[in-house]
Amino acid sequence: MSISFFRGLELVVSALLVIVVVVVWQVFDVFDLVFLVGVAAGLALALVGAGAWRRAVYVHRLEEQIPQVLRVLSDAVSTGLSLKGAIESAAALALRPMRDVLRRVLSLVEVGGVTVEETLWRVAREIPSPNFRRFVLIVTEAARSGARLPEVLDVAARSFATVMEFRHAVASQLRAYVALFYVVMVVFAVLVDVLVYIFLPQIAQLTASAPTQHGVMPVALERGDVLRILYISGFVSAVMGGLIVGRLVYGSPRAGLVHAGTAAIILAVGLWAPQWMEF
Repeated sequence: MSISFFRGLELVVSALLVIVVVVVWQVFDVFDLVFLVGVAAGLALALVGAGAWRRAVYVHRLEEQIPQVLRVLSDAVSTGLSLKGAIESAAALALRPMRDVLRRVLSLVEVGGVTVEETLWRVAREIPSPNFRRFVLIVTEAARSGARLPEVLDVAARSFATVMEFRHAVASQLRAYVALFYVVMVVFAVLVDVLVYIFLPQIAQLTASAPTQHGVMPVALERGDVLRILYISGFVSAVMGGLIVGRLVYGSPRAGLVHAGTAAIILAVGLWAPQWMEF
């Protein structure tokens, strides 16, 4: 899908979320400014990080298909096909997004009147993937040198497969950090709800019945003030945690803002939901 499609989708999602916030504000009589600002800030963070997150996922899926494409190219070249014919075979068998990339290469060759090697490099410069550029380097240099192309591609396929298997194992371990991040945010919201909606009223009753000592009257904390302070601290934790998750899992802190924004919205709803239900 084109970038314009995703940008349009982001605008639609933004409009829908704004409508939801307004509806919640009107229906549940939620006039707390911190809640509205928190939801809006969470939405903004998610949208800012959406592009980097989508790009990281795209590159990950693309690179995972490199070993399979190299094997197809090797088999096709060994049957006597040219490099262009081998790419046509790979484009017919590959999955997205590699299929779209190879079809773009073929269309540029047909329209632009340039060689397959030049077109591969042109497309590689558009894709933020060092592994894809290594893939293009191997294919183009092997084709230009006149070496035994099928053998070279087969060896490259095995090398890439080893690298991708290692990266997949590491990624599987790192994905647990995403789940842990959300678990921590949910536990934080539950603890705040218990403190604010269960213990705080009891403390307020004890404070009201406490005698004045030396002219000083005990003052109970307001529930709204406590909610706002704790939400702000939770919001900061969500942003910092999201940046760390983005760096560890996606290789880009900005990509983690998707999770940071989502956690900020979940936290806001979790902290103010009991108030809407008149808990």
